[in-house]
Amino acid sequence: MSPVSKPSLTPRWLVFLWPGFLSLGAIALILGLAFTGLFSQIPEIDLSKIFNNNYLFRVIGFTLYQATLSTVIATIIAIPVARALSRRPNLPGRMLFLHMASLSLIVPTIVGVFGVVAIHGRNGWLNQVLSLFDLSAGNYLYGLIGILIAHVFFNAPLLARIFLQTLESLPKEYWRSTAQLNMSDRDIFRLIEWPMLRRVLPASCGLVFLLCFTSFAVVLALGGGPSTNTLEVAIYQAIRLDFDIPKAVVLSLTQLALCSVLLLIGSHFSRNITLGNTEERPTKRFDASKPSAIATDALALIAMSLLVFPPLLATVQKAFSPRLFEVLGDEKLWSAAFNSLKISLAAGTLTLFLAVGIAIMIRSLHLPSRLGGKPLSKPLAAITDLSGSIILLLPPFVLATGLFIIFKGMASLTVLAPFLVVTVNALMALPFALRILIPSFETSGQKSDLLCRSLAITGLNRIRVIDWPQNRKALGLALGLSAALSTGDLSVIALFGTQDFTTLPLFMYQKMGSYRLEDAAIIALFLCLQSLLLFMVIERIIAGKWFLPNFGKTKNRDRKLNKDAPHNA
Repeated sequence: MSPVSKPSLTPRWLVFLWPGFLSLGAIALILGLAFTGLFSQIPEIDLSKIFNNNYLFRVIGFTLYQATLSTVIATIIAIPVARALSRRPNLPGRMLFLHMASLSLIVPTIVGVFGVVAIHGRNGWLNQVLSLFDLSAGNYLYGLIGILIAHVFFNAPLLARIFLQTLESLPKEYWRSTAQLNMSDRDIFRLIEWPMLRRVLPASCGLVFLLCFTSFAVVLALGGGPSTNTLEVAIYQAIRLDFDIPKAVVLSLTQLALCSVLLLIGSHFSRNITLGNTEERPTKRFDASKPSAIATDALALIAMSLLVFPPLLATVQKAFSPRLFEVLGDEKLWSAAFNSLKISLAAGTLTLFLAVGIAIMIRSLHLPSRLGGKPLSKPLAAITDLSGSIILLLPPFVLATGLFIIFKGMASLTVLAPFLVVTVNALMALPFALRILIPSFETSGQKSDLLCRSLAITGLNRIRVIDWPQNRKALGLALGLSAALSTGDLSVIALFGTQDFTTLPLFMYQKMGSYRLEDAAIIALFLCLQSLLLFMVIERIIAGKWFLPNFGKTKNRDRKLNKDAPHNA
């Protein structure tokens, strides 16, 4: 009997790489066109004139400054909140608090901005309360303070969830040891919690820093003037207001270079901590009953509640105004909603096709390595994953600017606008879809790859018979999330939107710009509901949770009858 050879690269295995090559080819084509458009403007750029102007350096300095301050403040708030929730797992309303805090991560950015204005604006809740005591907080919102408030509103809950998950992964025996040693709250943080938090701090804070660095809607709505412009807003103004393409190219390339450098610096400082095996006995944190812990936890939770909940409540409260039915009857609202729906479905579908191709390719590259295949499969899979996620380094304005330069002579802006918005939104949602689909497809591959190889199930048959039933829940989640993200996006549509092509976020921003806050509140609530319903409907339909629900029950009932039939006979 001849020895069994190890599996190797075969045409049957290679057939699962072509979806990934198609996805990566489409991404490379879009990025190539964008960069071709950007670099085509290099001969028209007078670098000496640009770099002798202090405008570029002032914009870069403020962008770095506000992103740093936003990240530091959000981290300072998130760490005590995570500690409070970690040592009080039975706190009444804890899950409600977590779900409500997570709403700031789900709502579209422009809706969160409106909520911040409703609280901190000149006629906001805060000034209304102070007016009862003949006091006034003044008009402090527009400028650096407003940008910081909005950024912390969005990012402090995100960091708190990350830090809470990290602290809850600590072995339970640690807390019994702290009680036996009678460790103070300061020593517990310094010796136990901080080393664990330091593990995730560079990556999580780096993510928040990049989100604040590339922030657009917040700065556009709350910046207050040229002195508080960031690179994103400067690119928008260069194209939309001045139509200065060379200036926009310099700003775009500068932002791309800075984001790449910041990402490399953040990855250099990431750390890993290895925890040993423990018995994992259930226990409680004895330090939770200390007066100092009770006081600090109460202050942290109150601060987070005052930061997150009032803007959300103010948005809902202002939406139920006498103008509710008048605004809902406006044809422009429904036209913008229909445009948002078309864009979100098109962008979500494009994202899903690109993500599925990359996920199948990565799975095919991982499985031969697990079965003893080619040694280059793992590095190639890592490169493929990075190629799909590199979009995080490219702010949407960089892509949109390059594509606009390429196609501006071929069609009018009215024709180009939907194409540009769909394409860029699809690429921006791609990294999030990949984080959902790659683990799911790898898990299904580990379960059924040997069976598919033995039965020669390949190509579209494998996708239809094996991959679709096993991954439809992840596919629904990825498509729903991608569509929801595209629904609430303001960045590209603010740059290329026209009178004939407006989406809900842009329509809401226009109402805010004209100080019609009651109308903006109604549109904000409408936008939130549309985004949430779109996510829920897509996710549940694709996952098979809605429509034809009795088929599964009938099938299970028939299976039970067949099982009991021989016994009854």
